[in-house]
Amino acid sequence: MKLLIDFGNTRLKWATEDGGGLRLGGVFAHRNRTLGTALRTEWPEFSRLDAVLVASVVGAEREAELDQLVRARFRLPATFLRSPAHALGIRNAYAEPARLGIDRFLGLAALHAEKPRAQVLASVGTALTVDALRTDGSHLGGIIVPGAALMRGTVLAGTARGGAPGGRFKVLPDSTADGVFTGSLYAAAGAIDRFRAAAGHELGGAPALVLTGGGVDELAPVLGGAERINDLVLRGLALWARCSDLAGATAPLE
Repeated sequence: MKLLIDFGNTRLKWATEDGGGLRLGGVFAHRNRTLGTALRTEWPEFSRLDAVLVASVVGAEREAELDQLVRARFRLPATFLRSPAHALGIRNAYAEPARLGIDRFLGLAALHAEKPRAQVLASVGTALTVDALRTDGSHLGGIIVPGAALMRGTVLAGTARGGAPGGRFKVLPDSTADGVFTGSLYAAAGAIDRFRAAAGHELGGAPALVLTGGGVDELAPVLGGAERINDLVLRGLALWARCSDLAGATAPLE
């Protein structure tokens, strides 16, 4: 059995893979709290654990904290994956492949495995990443912008009269709070739509749009016709775990 961890900027999600399929575990917000306290209650006593695979977008200090916890708990190192040039049906567009966030690579791999077609994947989290794929799995590239919640926080923190936090979506906002909230969603949706249009010129037609990530609920209503698929990073980790050619591709954290 392998323990799979999606270590995002705000949340940590985990699952297991035992050769018979992906089994979703749990999810919790990890900002402003120690990992040890949360994981003691999150993780059960696994009967047999062969490896711990981690898709991480956090800093080195937080990765080291997780690695120490994994070693102490399971007597195994945590293996932090980095994006390869070509694997799992995806051809990475980056000249330096490892600089593409592993969460983006794994999300694309899982999406392509489920639905191979011309498509755009928008991952909605602390940051909003938007990537395009050809039907053959070739990655065309992508953009990174602040997520809607981060935009709102920046406005409130950086302006003297940005208004109180909160607000709600209104097509035509008539208060500052609603204006900040709605504006953040329009800005995120606009970035997705503009990128999708640019990708469509390269792909020869409008690609399918798929949303994933923790911020989808508030953004999806602004993007008509978008599909939604959950847990793509964990699904991509499961694909990696099943691929013998990748089993030793990334070394444990030193």
